[in-house]
Amino acid sequence: MKKTKLKLIIQLCFVGSLVVSCITENGRLPQDVKNLCELTEPEFATWFKNSKVTEDGIVTPANSVDFVHDNNCDFYKWSERMFLWVTSKEGDAKTVFESPEFYSVSPKKIIGKDTVRELIPHRSGQLLRAIANVDKTGKIISEEGQATDDVLMDVNGGLVYYISMVNDVYAEFLTAVKNRKMNGNTFPTTKEERDSIFNYAKENGIILKNPNTLAIEIKTSWVDVSKLKNSNEYITIDAIIPIYKKKSNKLWEVKGERKAKLALIGIHIVGSANEHPEMIWATFEHKKNTPNAAYQYLNNKDIIITVEPDNSNDWLLNSNIKDSTNISHMTFSGDKILGKNKHQISPSNTLRTKPWGSSFDVNPNAENSSPAASNSEIISINNSVIHKLKGKDIRKNYIFIGATWTANGTAPNGYSYNPNIDSLKVSGVAIGTSQLANSTMETYVQNGENYNAFGSCFSCHSNNKSLQPRDLSHVFARIVPLSKKILFEKHNYSNIKERQLPKLQ
Repeated sequence: MKKTKLKLIIQLCFVGSLVVSCITENGRLPQDVKNLCELTEPEFATWFKNSKVTEDGIVTPANSVDFVHDNNCDFYKWSERMFLWVTSKEGDAKTVFESPEFYSVSPKKIIGKDTVRELIPHRSGQLLRAIANVDKTGKIISEEGQATDDVLMDVNGGLVYYISMVNDVYAEFLTAVKNRKMNGNTFPTTKEERDSIFNYAKENGIILKNPNTLAIEIKTSWVDVSKLKNSNEYITIDAIIPIYKKKSNKLWEVKGERKAKLALIGIHIVGSANEHPEMIWATFEHKKNTPNAAYQYLNNKDIIITVEPDNSNDWLLNSNIKDSTNISHMTFSGDKILGKNKHQISPSNTLRTKPWGSSFDVNPNAENSSPAASNSEIISINNSVIHKLKGKDIRKNYIFIGATWTANGTAPNGYSYNPNIDSLKVSGVAIGTSQLANSTMETYVQNGENYNAFGSCFSCHSNNKSLQPRDLSHVFARIVPLSKKILFEKHNYSNIKERQLPKLQ
């Protein structure tokens, strides 16, 4: 029976003159991909503490100050190393992003006349707090949850929760800027700026552990592990989450909170680097999250291979592959979850529409000859990292979806590169995997407003065509500095302009 089934699969790989890849296992990556993003064993070893690759070993962060970028692959390596770093376990077996090196960004709070956020230190014995997208003011917080005001639920009926964080360099930089000790016109990118932040922190009794990371902002998505059948395949934390009480099939209300063990399903990692004040925007997901739509890649014989849409149903965010319409079933209103349109509160069926950050028929950047070549870079760096991790390293279960930035670090204009439209080849358009989205955070806006012009991180993070931190980050302007000496009334944290995409010229 097994031989007959295998023979059928092989026969289905060639349909007429079209070459179709055989990928049937959830989270599996094509193994015959052309290696367009090479990572050698010696180079990979240098990422690890003591320069030795060990199972679940501690990885050191990328040096963003000395970041050299000759091609796309350099950005992808930076992304992979940063992911392995923040998810490394050290000390009391907590991940790096749970350590005092990071701060959680609170939901919005009303202080006087201002709406602000606070930086919550990560301390030993103190649990992180995750939210499902809403705060006590009843306003939507897109930075903590979905890019829209929707609610995401897994196939087990559990809500998806979110935590936003920044590293200590970001926190000290922000504090120095708001205390008028630094101009803060851009996120830090140089040795001089690193040294200024380090010295400022030292004056306040803080020694930055990894100042060469520069400013890091991360956003994470989580589910309750209690209903996961394969919870040992996830990075987990203990956290506090809200309790929702069911009032009806179309109404849930917040009724307190509880402790829970959460499993990481998605993470954005955003960081400034040498010559890139617009920041590098990278994203990762668990391999069992979501089925992929069709995509193409180059194999090791330079043949374009078409991978058909995933057709299995063993996914965390999809129980019916035939209903993968990416239509939201739920939304927030104050502290309530409501069924959306005709839907009851229930899981939707998510499809990752652009598996590696590119449209099927539009090249996402100028460096690659085709979407297939761009996809091959992402697939090959995934394969390289996963194969080189030792034993049952938990990080093998996460896949790199892609990263985006702008050419020469210019201010983003909100649009994505498109070789077919002159106005979408100019400075300021997103390149790299310029149609990038995470299926747990941009679930219902993966294609943007226009399939070829929008769809990148910069569609939302490009206010005023500016490199100002407040125009790139949704949280920077409202975060209260760490110093207690600053007076709220001296700063107008509420004076934030609406984010609007520029008109297409």
